[in-house]
Amino acid sequence: MKSKNIPEVDYLADLIGEFIEYWGFKRIHGKIWLNLYLNQHPLDAASLMKRLSVSKALISISIKDLLEYSVIKEEGLSPEGTRLYSANPDLNDVINHVLRQREKVLMGKIQAAFTQLKEMSPNQLTYSSLEQTRIKELDRFIKNGEKSLNTIMALL
Repeated sequence: MKSKNIPEVDYLADLIGEFIEYWGFKRIHGKIWLNLYLNQHPLDAASLMKRLSVSKALISISIKDLLEYSVIKEEGLSPEGTRLYSANPDLNDVINHVLRQREKVLMGKIQAAFTQLKEMSPNQLTYSSLEQTRIKELDRFIKNGEKSLNTIMALL
């Protein structure tokens, strides 16, 4: 299916790509998502390459990333046999999935590393010039961070 690039969509895709970069994704992820989200029909990788003027390798890697986070989904095969993709229209599901896949995993790593720090003896802490009251404050901060993350995920 032939489609024409529209400057307004290209500009919006650039801005969404810029916005999504703030959240640790790549600009191309936002551009792909917007093009799939706005399109009437699922698109294949070649159509996305042409629309966005990017390489096959970049599209391939980006599609893999977006599928992993459930930002996009496979929609079967085109009549030519190429895989078709569409945007996941449930943005709450997308955000929740990203939080579970990325932030929740990172929070687990932070807690594991902090547990090792908390298990240090007072002598080790003093020898390392670490402030014990700050360690207790950090413990509260980490626990509050996890509670906040869990609350956000429950709301979604």
